[in-house]
Amino acid sequence: MSNAQHDIPVADAMNRVLDVEREAADAILAAQSDAESMLRVARETRRRILDRARDRASRLHVRAQAQLEVTLARLEAGSAGGGLPDESPDTLAARAIAQLARRLIASDRGRP
Repeated sequence: MSNAQHDIPVADAMNRVLDVEREAADAILAAQSDAESMLRVARETRRRILDRARDRASRLHVRAQAQLEVTLARLEAGSAGGGLPDESPDTLAARAIAQLARRLIASDRGRP
């Protein structure tokens, strides 16, 4: 066989290898693009979740602050009139914590 006859199959094989390499490079670029898109969506989702959590925490804080102010006003009014509760501070604190826990659990479940 002549050298030219050997060159044709070799050239064909090399061209097939180059074609496969180009296809692989295109597939890699497509996969990278898909991965970047998924990361972008995940970051947006994370940002929305964090924003909702911050808003929710702020609302809970505002509500708790208002309730504390009302309770403080009642306590101050009670101490001015001599109408302090007969319960010990520990009992009052335990009751207040239980009420706060119920309110937090209710607001976690979407109830006011």
